[in-house]
Amino acid sequence: MRKKSFSALLAVVMLLSSALLAAEPAVDAVMKADRARLQAMMAGDGAALGKVLSGALVFGHSDGRIETKADYVKNLMAGDTAYTDANVTNLNTMQPTADVVVIHGRQKMKKKLGSSWSDLDLRFMAVWRNEDGTWRMVAWQSLRPSGNSTVPGK
Repeated sequence: MRKKSFSALLAVVMLLSSALLAAEPAVDAVMKADRARLQAMMAGDGAALGKVLSGALVFGHSDGRIETKADYVKNLMAGDTAYTDANVTNLNTMQPTADVVVIHGRQKMKKKLGSSWSDLDLRFMAVWRNEDGTWRMVAWQSLRPSGNSTVPGK
């Protein structure tokens, strides 16, 4: 009886260990894919950007506009939008399932819209999904922080 209990316990420990070890490579793969996304944005490379974005992408801009993958890539490639100096900080990750990784943090960059450049300072949340072995961003939402909010006392 003890041998069976030990074997069962060992099997559970090995299963949990493999699940924990599997989580880290997924997060690493998503971080690599997100760096590729930022590089593609700054290079204006629609083909490279298309590889890291899901066909089901919902892209929520900080001004409230929502775009699909096709719209987002088309608008970037139209030539009146450009990005440079992208920097991501305060990055946090979570992996709610084996095939989903959520990242959130702060992203600063310069954005050209038309002929004008502006500095962006955004908070963002991005959802990445494993699609047949390739991690792709399926959702993005960003906002421009307006300062400190205060929670009223009770």
